[in-house]
Amino acid sequence: MLVEFQQALADLTASPELCNEARREPAMLRRRYALSEREWQRLVGIVQHPGMECACIVYRANRLAPLALNLPQTCRALGPRLRDVASDYWRTYPEGNVHFYVEADRFCCYLQARLIADDTLPAAVLPALAAEAAAVAAALIESQTEAA
Repeated sequence: MLVEFQQALADLTASPELCNEARREPAMLRRRYALSEREWQRLVGIVQHPGMECACIVYRANRLAPLALNLPQTCRALGPRLRDVASDYWRTYPEGNVHFYVEADRFCCYLQARLIADDTLPAAVLPALAAEAAAVAAALIESQTEAA
């Protein structure tokens, strides 16, 4: 059961939406995870604690860092849409990659596919993404070559 508790805590930290759902309906944690009574009570206490909001913010900041550092023009071009686009990306790819270029490259691929399917993104995203995606791909290849 400890593994389920740890997975639940990781999922909750990564998803403010899941935290809000658990606050509204704590029993959902039991349905979603195989938890002992003690583990369930601890998770309910954790999601109710005001510090959990901070934990979610820190998690999201860590996921945002590779995008902001490697794709600044793309992020700027997304403007207020960045929040929704990044949240959707994180739902699609719930596990981040600590290699900044891998994470940024994966976001580029995600965003390129989204641009094909969604014409409501700002027009400035396409040229910014094209330039920065190429730079990220080159840096990723170089980082893998240096590692070998």
